This record gives sequence, C-alpha cells and structure tokens, in this order.
Amino acid sequence: MTFASIMVCVDFDEPSKERIGVAAELATRFNAVLIGVAGWPLRKSDMPVRSEVDFPPAEESLQAKIAEELERLGQMFRRRAGATPRGIEWRSSAHFPNEVIANEARAADLVILGRDPLHDDAYHTFDPGAVILACGRPVLVLPRGINRLQTSRVLIAWKDSREARRAVCDALPFLKGAGNVIIAAIGPQDLEIQSREQIVDLANYLGRHGVVIGAKIATSARDADGQVLLRIADEQRVDLIVAGAYGRTRLSEWIFGGVTRDLLIGSKVPCLFSN
Repeated sequence: MTFASIMVCVDFDEPSKERIGVAAELATRFNAVLIGVAGWPLRKSDMPVRSEVDFPPAEESLQAKIAEELERLGQMFRRRAGATPRGIEWRSSAHFPNEVIANEARAADLVILGRDPLHDDAYHTFDPGAVILACGRPVLVLPRGINRLQTSRVLIAWKDSREARRAVCDALPFLKGAGNVIIAAIGPQDLEIQSREQIVDLANYLGRHGVVIGAKIATSARDADGQVLLRIADEQRVDLIVAGAYGRTRLSEWIFGGVTRDLLIGSKVPCLFSN
C-alpha cells in the first residue's frame, strides 16, 4: 500500500507555501502525482457594480477576476512544487474551498491541509474539520512552521472504533517507513485491561505489515483524553499523530469529540485523520 496521488490545498498565505513544500517532498518519497487544489469565490465587496454602460457586462468582469486569481494561485503552486517524479496537476474552482477540496479529493489517496484558517477572510479559507468529515480520504493536517514531514516516530491514538481502524489502515505508508511506532489507548479505568488486549491485536496486525512497534501505552486519564495524548506525543517526541476523526453535523456547524478537537487545536506536530 502506498500513496499514488497526493492533493494539497493552495492559497496565498505563507503556510500554503510550506504545505506545498511538504506535499512535493512526499510526492517524491512515494513516487506520487502531486495535485494542487483551490477554491476562490469573490467576496461581495469584490463584485463589480452593474450599470447601464457596463462593458464588458458585470458578470463577465466577475468571471474574469475569478479566473485571474485562480491562475495566480496555479502559477504559485507550480513554482513552489517544482519537478516531481510523476508530475503535477492543478485543479481550481470559483466555489468555496471547503466544497472544492472535498469534491476533488476523489482523485487523491491523501489530502494535505493547513490547520489555521486565513485571518479575516471567511470567503477564501477552509475549515479543516469540515473537510476531514466530508472528503472520504485521509487528511494530513499541518501546524504552522512545518516545512518538512519527518515520520521516524509515529503515535497511534487508538480507540476500538471504525474511524481509528480506518486511520491505521490509511496511515500504513507512513507506519511502514517509521523506525518506531507508539500505540496509545486512553480511556476509563474499567476499560484499561480491555485496551491492553486490543493493543496487542493491533501490534500483531501492524507487525504482519512490517511495522516496527515501540511503546504500548494503555492508561486511564483524569484529564481530558486529548490532552493526555498530546502529553504522550510530547514525551515520546513523535513526528506524526494518527487518529480517527469523530464528529457530527448540526445544521452548518461541525461538532467534534474532545480528542479530535484537542488534536486539531493543540497538536504541535502533524496529524493524520481518517473518518
């Protein structure tokens, strides 16, 4: 199992350039096609004012401005990505980034996003949580300042659920290349023994794929589970956290469970989420 196509979200902020660099490096590492994607709708303040003497018509002027912005993004992506073994593709749309990324994710094995939205620009930013829950692909979320992805030490945030099992399977290309994989299960004290048994099963499963297992941690937590996982990640000096994403939608709002929320907001290292 490997990543044959990697998609990265592109915009004009500085972390976007870091993301493209990480994505290009991964495309080279896995011999994958690199796909850049962007959604760029115009804000209401950008829309031309229609008048009787408009020429070209306001709608044509609007479309031309959208196309110009998307072309600038495409040029920046190609420039930052450089040459990759299997080439690059560019996809863009005049729709909101959340829906564009989720729709175009059908072409990718892995989607790469930044964690932090654009400041003061709700039109052109994306919500990582919304994309994770909608795109049907594993999503690698990068904090600011990450310009290269090391994956020698990986932490699996284990819970015996569909989402966590999916995340482990999706992360196999990273896990197989890691020198040390740590499995951590956090839960109520009465489930600690059961969690240890599950970790043994998971370690055996990964061992059959040639994954090197280091520490196996099953513990109960007085603090929030997500905060405990973040402390373990810091203590173990991991490069990547693999976790299932747990959430539901209420009207237009994504509501996440505590662990997913804590990792999305507080992790200092990249997180690979699957839903």
